[in-house]
Amino acid sequence: MKCPNCNLQLRRILYEGMPVFRCMRCHGYLLGERRLEGIKSSPLTSIEQLKQEVINEAQADTEKPIRCPRCLRKMEKRFIEEPAALHVDACRECGHVWLDGGELARLQLSHEMQPQAQEARRFRERIRSMTAEEKATFEANIKKLPKEERSVPILLEMLFGHRRDRLR
Repeated sequence: MKCPNCNLQLRRILYEGMPVFRCMRCHGYLLGERRLEGIKSSPLTSIEQLKQEVINEAQADTEKPIRCPRCLRKMEKRFIEEPAALHVDACRECGHVWLDGGELARLQLSHEMQPQAQEARRFRERIRSMTAEEKATFEANIKKLPKEERSVPILLEMLFGHRRDRLR
């Protein structure tokens, strides 16, 4: 697959632990829409690193229509509202999106500005800073919950990216 901007061969890399395709010249990314949602909310990269990526890799939005590197069909422009305020190119046929340089980090930063994401980051930091005794108490308190409320740890795992057994 080739970059729709500079025609360079796209390289498969891991971004936030997920496989994506990247142009090493213009820093654009090709990825599936589902992966985009997972990456946006990933806690692996710090806010400072994301800001640096935006500064170092930002490119202007492509204004002309582009073809999907995967299926070669014309992609449509989709506007992402504030705070990201950018256009992404989306392929209806194969479900992939093209993000120009810096846009993936901008989307992650806009997600991090949401109150829920800020709370999740604080929660992750709290879990990381717990002593072994605090973690044991936390686990014991979860086990005391009524069965219908025990799904809370599963939600925590989905939202915050940790597994209960890693709390110990």
